[in-house]
Amino acid sequence: MVYYLYMPSIVGKRQAGKTYYYLVESARVQGKPRIVSQQYLGSAEEVVAKLTDAAAGEPVRSEHKAFGDLAAVWSMLERLDVVGTVDGVVSRRADALASVGTYIALATANRIVAPCSKLAFADWWASTPARGGCGYRAARPTIAGSGTRWIGCR
Repeated sequence: MVYYLYMPSIVGKRQAGKTYYYLVESARVQGKPRIVSQQYLGSAEEVVAKLTDAAAGEPVRSEHKAFGDLAAVWSMLERLDVVGTVDGVVSRRADALASVGTYIALATANRIVAPCSKLAFADWWASTPARGGCGYRAARPTIAGSGTRWIGCR
């Protein structure tokens, strides 16, 4: 028996006497079938027009996902012992939840993988699968203050 995690299908919905079509992906959520994504395709005429205009074999849509970029960067930072080297030179602040070396490693990983501002850093970190896995207690590091001063985690 083959079990597909996501099952896409085309569903027609009637509104005001016209049928509109959607590409619907269903999956089991807590043991029950649920719609997990839905994309509007158009009316029957619009669907036919899209199919006749597209060249054979060309994708209609694509989704790009990053895989392993943060893990590769973090592995290199560990192999180079960036955290240990920085922490060997710079003392740790009493009110900081992580060491200066850890902050430098996180900032380096961010600049390599997905550069963003200091204000957007917490949102980026929350979107990564590694959050909370770099040795400190909080899952959302905060880079705040003026200049390049970093203050703890929240």
